[in-house]
Amino acid sequence: MAGEAVRRPEGLPGRYEVLGVLGSGGMGRVLHARDGVLGREVAIKVLADHCAADDEYVRRFLTEARAAASINHPNVVQIYEFGREAGCTYLVMEYVDGVSLKRAMAASGRYSERRAAELVGEACKALGAAHERGVVHRDVKPDNMMLTVSGVFKLVDLGLAKRLADHQDQTATGRTLGTPHYISPEQILGSGVVDHRADIYSLGASLYCLATGAVPFDGTSGAHIMARHLNDALPDPRRLAPELSPDFCRVVFRAMEKDPARRHASTGELGAELEAVRAAAPAGPDHVRVEPADPTMTILQTPSGAAFCPAFAAPCPPADLDRMESALAIAIGPLARVLVGRESRHARTRPALVEALAAHIGDAAERRRFLRSCGLEESGASSASASGTASSSRSGAAPAASAALDPEIMGAVTRHLADRIGPLARVIVRREAAAGGPLSALVERLAAHVPAGGEREGFLKDAARLT
Repeated sequence: MAGEAVRRPEGLPGRYEVLGVLGSGGMGRVLHARDGVLGREVAIKVLADHCAADDEYVRRFLTEARAAASINHPNVVQIYEFGREAGCTYLVMEYVDGVSLKRAMAASGRYSERRAAELVGEACKALGAAHERGVVHRDVKPDNMMLTVSGVFKLVDLGLAKRLADHQDQTATGRTLGTPHYISPEQILGSGVVDHRADIYSLGASLYCLATGAVPFDGTSGAHIMARHLNDALPDPRRLAPELSPDFCRVVFRAMEKDPARRHASTGELGAELEAVRAAAPAGPDHVRVEPADPTMTILQTPSGAAFCPAFAAPCPPADLDRMESALAIAIGPLARVLVGRESRHARTRPALVEALAAHIGDAAERRRFLRSCGLEESGASSASASGTASSSRSGAAPAASAALDPEIMGAVTRHLADRIGPLARVIVRREAAAGGPLSALVERLAAHVPAGGEREGFLKDAARLT
């Protein structure tokens, strides 16, 4: 849309000559302009009227713009000026003459492993500078990664507030925002602190897309896509790009762990792994044209859609994993798919996997039913495992510490928490109850997982009625 005629926004400083429109959306427009004082081209983001009329939104916009303006890095689009005049809220930034990675892929095909690792490595450097300043991007994606005409990588839209748009490309949960195809699970849940690890998840999703030409999770709506981020195991990227190395897949899987604690600790750590991948990858063209899939190629994938890299080979056949998932789902719901995918990447034997999955079931009877359905009671080791689990429940040991409290109260607490944060409540209650202590202490720990404000207060009031 560059060059499109546009009416000059009232209140925009007179030094800027508007040349056209670079883009537009629910938040407003991005204008192409010339700074008459400094003689340089700039991009100016102007908020839409409905956003500019919201004082809280404008306050956040300007606060975050101020934080982003403090970042000085060659891979980050620089912010020159921002302000609010005569109802016009605007932000002036560096004009990037180039193309986004998303558009480059549309024109030339997906990126090679070597080039994808290199580009996301550049993004790691840019985000590292932002994270050092306490700025979290929250909307990392190939659309916001650009290459200038001279080949310089630029990360755009850094740290700027976003608002729910009318289409599925944007979403907001509380005050955490992002794009459904690349959003982290903690942003979807809107609970706890969304920190730099949310950007690491989105970098992993972007890396997946750049190397395969497809998003990790797709769906019929934004809500459907987000549910898959929460509940589905990550599909093996080699379904779409069979030449990808195990090390590359390992980096993607780790960056996109649903639990932030399991991801890379920093963009520096992620960048170091990507540099090792880049150095080991064969040289070749930057882009790979997509070829038709080979119907004879075998992928390690469960019937439910949970796929695993050979680097994370499961300790039992895919059909057995699918049966475990179905049995576990009866006890804990849709999180079963996530847990089977995660635990199967760490367990070395089938009994160890079954025991790890059983530990996520808070109810002792349901846990025994699950163990029986997996055939564990039919062998000596399995029977010992089942009886050990039951005895630990009676003694108040960690696997079922919640049994030390009244089961009916625990069930009610879980329901109240699920009303605020969804199906993850069951797993969180089981985990926090394992720490022991009185019900009041458990409730306080659980409340930390609920967004601050009315929802948290509501949970505390409902839980207080149980004591």
